[in-house]
Amino acid sequence: MFQREFAMRLVAQPGDTLYCRLSVNTQLLARVNHLLKVGRNNFRPPPKVDSSVVRIEPRKPLPPLTPEGFSEEKEMAMCVSALGDTLGDLSVDGDEGKDDDEDMEMDDGETKASDFKDKVLDVLKLGGFEDKRASKLSQADFMHLLSLFNKAGIHFS
Repeated sequence: MFQREFAMRLVAQPGDTLYCRLSVNTQLLARVNHLLKVGRNNFRPPPKVDSSVVRIEPRKPLPPLTPEGFSEEKEMAMCVSALGDTLGDLSVDGDEGKDDDEDMEMDDGETKASDFKDKVLDVLKLGGFEDKRASKLSQADFMHLLSLFNKAGIHFS
């Protein structure tokens, strides 16, 4: 049982206003179902918020992630951080992603930030993700995008 808003974030689907990084990461590793709403009047003294009961079942088998590549959380964080923007817009922002660039490596060593952004944009175009919004991407879309980044030599650590 969780506070209702948190529970609704856990079960939110692409396109929902509550869809966020928590939704993506939780649903990547588990099946999440909202079971029932528990009103505040069911408690004494009544809390200020409603609650919900949620079922969380770990996925078996887990999605195909390499141990060192499991930090796809960085990719999802980058994508979901600006849900209203298209992914193409995220890759060409100025200094906003500066700290994120330091956490990402390319197999061929150090490259300039502009080269890195161009490579990210190429991957987004290749997968048809350039004009898509992170808030509309499904788990399968995120996994496909992660595999495209890895194939291009971009790893999130």
